Parts: sequence; structure tokens; C-alpha cells
Amino acid sequence: MLTTDEIANQENQALLSHFNLADVDPLVDSLRKIGKADFERVCILITINKREVFFHAGTQTTHENNLWIQKKANVVDAFDHSSLFEKAVYADDPDSFYKGSGLSPKDFAIVGGGFPIGITNTGIIGSLIVSGLTDEEDHELAYNALLDLKAQQA
Repeated sequence: MLTTDEIANQENQALLSHFNLADVDPLVDSLRKIGKADFERVCILITINKREVFFHAGTQTTHENNLWIQKKANVVDAFDHSSLFEKAVYADDPDSFYKGSGLSPKDFAIVGGGFPIGITNTGIIGSLIVSGLTDEEDHELAYNALLDLKAQQA
């Protein structure tokens, strides 16, 4: 698993120059391109300012993926970091996370797949959440799609 420093570096590398409703479709295109066949194995949620602006339920997903999406989104919203970062902070020990934070496993999951959408010199303005692969693969898909979008914006 990646370290907190490595994940924080990824989060910084994925900062965008801008992100608004016009950028949602290009981000989805990046997810399709990078995800390839895995695109149908995942659910994807994109938010801007806690507003759901895109949701995809792949043909090979179930309601369980929707539940994981919400738990990962709650982690990103609460901590302004990726859900994999929080997993690394707590050394993959969810019990210490729940005890230390007072948060409920019904509503929060420290597993990879929740990634903040941030703007350089502004901060976190949304999230990209992926569920359906391994948690680290979910994280990598989100990270790589944001890097692809950033390259398009350059």
C-alpha cells in the first residue's frame, strides 16, 4: 500500500486549474478511456460543492457499490483527503479510525476509491468516487483520470 506521503503527493499532483460543470464530461471521458472494460465494473460519483453532478452505475455493479460510494464520499467530505489517505493514516486499522473519530462504520469507510477534486490555490471543491474494483484500483482509476483531465487542461 502507498504511504501517506505518496498519497498526499498524488493528491497534489491531481490538483486542477479549474473544475466546473463543463469539465464533468471530459472527466467522464477520461474515466472511460482509462477504465476501459473496468468502466462497466464500477459505480462513479462526481460532486461539486457536495452537489451530485454525475453518477454512473456500471452494468456489472450492484446496490452494494452505491453504499460504498456514499461511505467513501463521506470520508473525502469530512477530511479533504482521499479515502486511501485515511486508510494509510490509520495503518489499515478501521477500528482505531472509528474509535478515534467517533464516526460510524455505517456511514464512513476508510478504503480507497474516494478522491478529492481540488483546484490549485483554491482547495477542495468536490470529489470523484469510484467503487467496484479493489480499493487501490478504485483509487488509481480516480487519480489517473484526474491526471488525464489535468493534461487536457494544460
